[in-house]
Amino acid sequence: MEPSSTTALADLVRRAQKGDENAQHELIMAYQHRVAGFVYAMTNRSDYVEDLSQQIFIKMVRAVDRLQAPAQFESWLFRLARNTCIDQLRRQKLRRIFLPFGEEHENIPEPAGAVDTEELDALRHALAQLRPQDRALLALVQEGQSRRNCRNARYHGGRGEGSPSPRPRAPSRTLPTRP
Repeated sequence: MEPSSTTALADLVRRAQKGDENAQHELIMAYQHRVAGFVYAMTNRSDYVEDLSQQIFIKMVRAVDRLQAPAQFESWLFRLARNTCIDQLRRQKLRRIFLPFGEEHENIPEPAGAVDTEELDALRHALAQLRPQDRALLALVQEGQSRRNCRNARYHGGRGEGSPSPRPRAPSRTLPTRP
């Protein structure tokens, strides 16, 4: 089956939508190499190609009956492939972030100049004494936000720039530059 023939493809998709297993098999055979190449291009991992391609075709078989326009099958299939690859990449990223530490990580010595527990407790206590707006401002600075964003958060009390201020504010002063 030549997938470039639009009418033949649409007929094949209609048969697959009715549950014809031969039509579903023909679609898989016609697109398996292109989907595998697409998966590799998206993930850059050859070890993902087989599993993700299989997932994509399983999703295709389960959802093909909901495809409204059989002539749009190819773009629908590759959108399904794209979303499946993106989901896999997100899961992989989360696994790297939340991967538990191994035994070799348990006995790592503290670096010189590390903050001790008492200093950390004192810092937490001092932060707890701040108003929520001031804590938010410190968090923005720590995140590396621009001075403009920090100023807007300060003068708008954490509300958006367009939010009305409860009282008139003094004109903004220029913050000193960091060395």
